[in-house]
This record gives sequence, C-alpha cells and structure tokens, in this order.
Amino acid sequence: MSTSRRKPPSPWTPQQGSSGTYAVGIHDGLTKFKEDLTNIARRLPGLTKGPPLPYGNAAIIGDTVDLQTLAFHEIQGCNLTPENVAERMETNDIRYHAWVAAKRVVEEERVSLDNEPELLRATTEQFLVELGLALLDLVPQIVTFVDPRLYEDAPAMVTAARALMARFDAAGIEDGRVIVTVPATEQGVRAAHELSTEHSIHTNLTLVSGLLHATACIEAGVNLMTMSVGPLLEWFEQKIGGAYPIAPGHPGIEVIQSCASYIQFNGVRTRLMTADIRTWSELKQLNGLAAVALNQQQLDRIPRHTLTTWFPSPEDASAASLRARQAQWPPTFLQSKKGFMSAMSAESRSMVSAVLFVGLGKMNIHMEKIDGVIRQEVRRRVELETGDLRSLYSRDTEILTPTQTTTKGRMLPSPSESPSAKSPQGRFEKDKARETGPLIEGVDYF
Repeated sequence: MSTSRRKPPSPWTPQQGSSGTYAVGIHDGLTKFKEDLTNIARRLPGLTKGPPLPYGNAAIIGDTVDLQTLAFHEIQGCNLTPENVAERMETNDIRYHAWVAAKRVVEEERVSLDNEPELLRATTEQFLVELGLALLDLVPQIVTFVDPRLYEDAPAMVTAARALMARFDAAGIEDGRVIVTVPATEQGVRAAHELSTEHSIHTNLTLVSGLLHATACIEAGVNLMTMSVGPLLEWFEQKIGGAYPIAPGHPGIEVIQSCASYIQFNGVRTRLMTADIRTWSELKQLNGLAAVALNQQQLDRIPRHTLTTWFPSPEDASAASLRARQAQWPPTFLQSKKGFMSAMSAESRSMVSAVLFVGLGKMNIHMEKIDGVIRQEVRRRVELETGDLRSLYSRDTEILTPTQTTTKGRMLPSPSESPSAKSPQGRFEKDKARETGPLIEGVDYF
C-alpha cells in the first residue's frame, strides 16, 4: 500500500464566534433565531458577545446504515459502527452486501475453503468494503471500522486497517473519503499513531472518555476522535445518584467541552465528533464541535439538515476552558511505555472503564451478530463451490431418465430407484419440499 496519500481538505472546521451547537431553522424565522442565539450567548456565564450570524458548519454524520434515510437526508457523511451495522444486518439491503462479499472471497480463492476463521475474517473485511462503497454513493464521506475485538493488539489493528484501505484504494475511492475507526485503548492509540504518521491513513479514535484521554489521542495525530455523550453524562449522573440539570455546569458537559476547547486553543488538526446524543439540550451546551453523529430519528427532526457551532472565545473563563488551558501541551504520553492510563487518577480510570471498556463489551456483542450472518453466507457459498451436482439437482431426479448423467459423468438414479417414488406419500413429501425448500443458485426453476 502506498504511503504517499494526499492530505484532503477538512470541511469539519468550526468558526469563531459565541457558543453552542444548534439546528438551523426555516428561512422565514431565521432572523429571530439569530437574535435568540445571541441573547442566549450573552446570558451564559464566562462567554463573550459573538456575531449575530450563525455559521452552518458542523458536519452532520448519519449514525445509521439505513440506505433510504441516508439517500433522503443531505448530510456530510455516515458513521458505521458495530451497533448500527448489526441492527440492520438481517435486512435485505445490508445482507445483500454480505452475500456479495462471501461470493467474491470464495470465488477468488483468497484463502483455503477449509480455513473457516480466515474465511470469516476476509469476508467481513470485504463486506465492510462492499457496504462502504454503497454508502459512498449516497454521502461524501464515511467512517468505517476495524474489528474492535482487536483492541489489545496494535499490529493486528494496523494490518486490518491497511488491508481495508487497500481495497477502497483499489476501488478508486478518492483519498480522504474513508476514515477508519479504532478503539481508543492504549494499543488503539499506538495503532492510530502508526496509521496516521507512517501510512497516512485517516483515523478516528472512538470511545474517548475525558481530557487526558483526548490529549493522548491528539498526540497520536489522528484526524478525528469521537466522544459518546450519553454514556459519559450517565457516569456522572450515577455517581451523584440522580439526574443532573443539562447545563454548561454539568460535569459531563464540562469534560466534553474541555476537549473541544483544548483542540481550539492549541490549534491542533484533530477534530472532535460527538455521538450517542440523548437530547438536543445536551448538544446545545457544546461549542467547537467539528461533527455530530445523529441516529435516524434525530436526523428526521433537524430542520433543513444544518447545524451551527462556534469556537469557545479566547476570553472564556468557564471551568471547561480553564481545564483545557491547564492541560499539558504538547502531550508526551506516547513517549512513555506506561501509556496514558498510568497518568490518570482513580476517578478518571473509572470513567474510562464506564465509557471505553463497557462500550467495547457492547461492540463485541454486536460483532457476534455480524459474524453470525457472515458465517451463514460463507458456509452457503462454500457448499455451492464444493458440492457435487448429485446433491445440487437431487430435488429434480424424478424427471430424469436412467441414461441421463450429470456434467461430471455421474449417473443419477432413475425414478423407480428413488425411495420416495415407491410411495405416493413419499412423492407428496418431495413435491412439498420442492415448494417450500430454499432456492439453490444455478437451478432453473421456471
């Protein structure tokens, strides 16, 4: 794989201004909307007055692989995750790509047909490529993923990401349209650093839990990192034993905002995307976001499919901004063999466990569902490739004469030799099986 990939222009850059991320309203009410935003910004503590004109520049990324939804909404990208892929794995639209992937891998004889684990790995990789190509016909950019179960093996994640990107390159996909997600574990951060710096592969580190965690991801030089809003806020809410008002002072909001502010204050190229938003009020507390991943229901509720976000002001004296300014710059976690976890407090490690490792556990469950469908398609394809014509055409042997043979020269039994032909009941059962049994590729039923 070539290591001289072009650096794409990044459209996910928020603009200087006031505060917050908002869905833009209809044109007739836009003037009042601008005034409301400015008045809100003036009342928030620690924020300076911003310009009255909002900027529609926070990328909206679909957190769904529903093709109809993505085709309907004019959004900037699609974020593939084990969860949203597994959710629709049994649908015809998505399963078709699993069928195509199994067909290609088996017919091209990439691996031995006796090696099922390797067949599953190769077919899953091809499936993500087939699905990704279909999505790239609908949106400008996708964020795909490598198997999150490799989270403790940096070399394996690097190999998987490079193989995946090689197939997109072979398909003629322009550089920068595909970003590869790896989990933000110690090994994941190191894998992302190698992918970004040595192989020029655009990388996203996901399940980032806090500011120190984020600085390690930024040090890795990744293009994108993703923070899951819901799980992070839930950890703080469970800690205090109840609901917490969704406001700039919410400790979970402060953590996320400190990461966005750290990026802006230090001028780094890494962009922040949020996912798993529970309510719009959570999103409105955050500024400086580059992208927001929204599920199918949330996409349907955004008027005109535009989000507005601003930089935190240089004069902002909020707790999140102070925390961002006090954080180490530049970070040096990759220079230490101990990694970023060793520098964390007990509370921060607990937060990592709740966001990162609980999230990985859920991903494993979703990957098992994906594996189940892929395994079915692989086994069916292998059976077709290795089965003889006697079994393939056994359902139609009663219409053949004793002198008819298969293309391989094998004699098929005559109707009188068939056990089912000797009994009317047996013939009825065979006819019934023909009507209700699965169709076999290669047989002309009409």
